Amino acid sequence: MDADTHDGLDLVLGWNAVKVGRVIGARITAGLADHGIGLVQFGVLSCLAHGAALTSAEIARAVFVRPQSMAQVLDGMEEQGLIRRASARSKGRRNPVQLTGDGEDTLETALAIALASNDLTSLGLDRAESDRLNDLLLTVIRAAEVPPEQHSP
Repeated sequence: MDADTHDGLDLVLGWNAVKVGRVIGARITAGLADHGIGLVQFGVLSCLAHGAALTSAEIARAVFVRPQSMAQVLDGMEEQGLIRRASARSKGRRNPVQLTGDGEDTLETALAIALASNDLTSLGLDRAESDRLNDLLLTVIRAAEVPPEQHSP
């Protein structure tokens, strides 16, 4: 890759966002792996916090996983004792998922790991800069969740 191409990629916000996501994601993933879960499972546990009961499709949308893939994720989490389904699975019927006691404990540990990854001092950002980066990312995320017709000009 020549210098011009490299400079060009450095100017692409989306490219840089993906790279940063991978760096930070790798930190979280390594910590979570020690507790037998990955990022998607952490997302599922977080969605179900505080007694929430969501369907597989609702969880899939929240954690950016295809609904077809969510069944496997939930099956594995159920086998680990982290979640429970409200009733026996049947096609076309609402079957909310909830955390178990073990799931709540795992979430507490996983959340501490995830929050620790907010410390980006080893990557050149102080605490205020890390907080500002997170605020900027949340601004983009929240704006993307608003239907286009509701965006301000």
